[in-house]
Amino acid sequence: MTARRRLGARTDAGSLVEVLRLAVGVGHAVRATRGKQPVLDSVLAVRQVAQAALVGRSQRAEAHTLSAVVDAVHGATMVPLAVLDPRRRAFALGQVGIAVALTIAEVAAVGTGRRRG
Repeated sequence: MTARRRLGARTDAGSLVEVLRLAVGVGHAVRATRGKQPVLDSVLAVRQVAQAALVGRSQRAEAHTLSAVVDAVHGATMVPLAVLDPRRRAFALGQVGIAVALTIAEVAAVGTGRRRG
């Protein structure tokens, strides 16, 4: 099977990841209206909802792989914020946790790409 494949049997796992991502985006939107970080939460709400829509629509393995990379980079950018800004430390560490969970979920949805059997 080539790298440009649809998820096929893993579509349910991919859809579940995008539903989870959409929930995270909605959570950020709600927090933006009453949280301590309204700008950050608003930006993250838009990103998560848009990412869920784009990846969910595509249902390609490459889209999930790219989505995992975006999540991993986001998590990595939160580490310096957690270290350097005590006021935003809890927020940044929460984002690292979400990013790690979504990265793992996206990778699991795609699988290794190796044939079984």
